[in-house]
Amino acid sequence: MKQLLFGLPQGVPTELREEAARRETEAVTAYIRHGVSQGRFYYWNKSGALMSRLDGVLVEGNALVKAVEVKWRRFDWDELVGPRKGELMIPADKILAGQAFAYLFKLPTMLLTLLDDCLVAQMIVSEKGEKLNVLREAYEQSDKSTDGGRIYRDNCYIGIEGAERIAIGL
Repeated sequence: MKQLLFGLPQGVPTELREEAARRETEAVTAYIRHGVSQGRFYYWNKSGALMSRLDGVLVEGNALVKAVEVKWRRFDWDELVGPRKGELMIPADKILAGQAFAYLFKLPTMLLTLLDDCLVAQMIVSEKGEKLNVLREAYEQSDKSTDGGRIYRDNCYIGIEGAERIAIGL
């Protein structure tokens, strides 16, 4: 059970669920703080439990700006660009949800990935619903399921080329 964020299997300890929630908040806060430093004033509208498969949306003024999927990974930038060859894995249904959002609102979907030493921000679906930076897709065994077991699902591997690396912390 590693590298999971929300929708954790039922057998996952409460402490890990709470840590995942704190990490998502940390990632979104870092991105909003970064936006302020560039003159953008976003606020976060988190998805409800029954809303879409994405974690939330960023709003600027009274307008939706983009959908957001947040992931927490327990490794640093050097491991990402080294052994992991600059690839981040997300379930393919997250891309599909981003495409549905784009078709409905004509807005993009961003992936925020919190690493141990930085935040990686990148668009994964364009406002036209096109997949962005998807290097490959694979149907493979994964650690996530509602009963705590292993399941097979479609995963997408996102390349970090063109991604923004954002410092975390104050």
